[in-house]
Amino acid sequence: MTSSIAWNRLPLGKLPFSPDARDLKLADYIDKEKLISASQCPLAHDWDAIPTTKGALPDLDTDPLGNNNANCCVFSAPGHMVKMIGQQTGEPLVVTSNMVLNAYNITGYKLDPKLFDNGFSIRVLLKLWKLLGLYGTKALAYALVNWKDPDELALASWLGCGTIGGFALPKASQGQVDDKGRQLWSVPSGGFSEGQGPGTWGNHAIWCCKPSPALDGGNSWGQKTYWTMDWGFQCCDERWLVLVDKWKMPSGTSPNGFAFDQLMADVKARAAAQSPDPLASLLL
Repeated sequence: MTSSIAWNRLPLGKLPFSPDARDLKLADYIDKEKLISASQCPLAHDWDAIPTTKGALPDLDTDPLGNNNANCCVFSAPGHMVKMIGQQTGEPLVVTSNMVLNAYNITGYKLDPKLFDNGFSIRVLLKLWKLLGLYGTKALAYALVNWKDPDELALASWLGCGTIGGFALPKASQGQVDDKGRQLWSVPSGGFSEGQGPGTWGNHAIWCCKPSPALDGGNSWGQKTYWTMDWGFQCCDERWLVLVDKWKMPSGTSPNGFAFDQLMADVKARAAAQSPDPLASLLL
């Protein structure tokens, strides 16, 4: 992408996040410091640059997965994540634009794109992913991540092969790129001006796979996208860790070596001890 693109015409499609007291928060179900040490989680990493189990770097994912034509970003973001899970584990997991748009048809999109191309909720998508599956995978658990805690953010990305993030994009970020032409979103000097702040461009879902204490980032419209931590603090409104069945290898570990089965057992035990709410057992 270059700065000459019609940024205001790029499809988005995330419905605004509404807080729900029933949402599970990752911090309530893990021991962050212990897990960072046990999983040897690098606090700055990039799944696009981590060698797969076959020893090669992942193929560059430049397919917008339908989000160049439809407001299906909530379905495209998990597609990018699933593709990386397949590359990292060595299990062929194919996700195409047609697959994403077919999943998006739950909104009525196929019946009439002009009437039903209105986006979707990340929270509802995660429920469907767990109950029905998505792109040949099933979500086993999901929880909100504190995106203002760099350590928790990095840990969530390391445990789940990235996170699914929701953002209220500002018009001020349209056309913001670095010297390599990559999207690099930041808060303008002096802050956002009237009519240019969070949400004025629209709401967007991104598979986030490049956390660091300085820059965060992911895959948006099939492009490497980065943002400053300050921009993320102001423009992010939801971030989810999703533990997917295919992320576990036959050994019971994930490709980066952490004990997937043990983590799931620990999380479920802590959920049972902390909350009698049946929702906890449904989501974890």
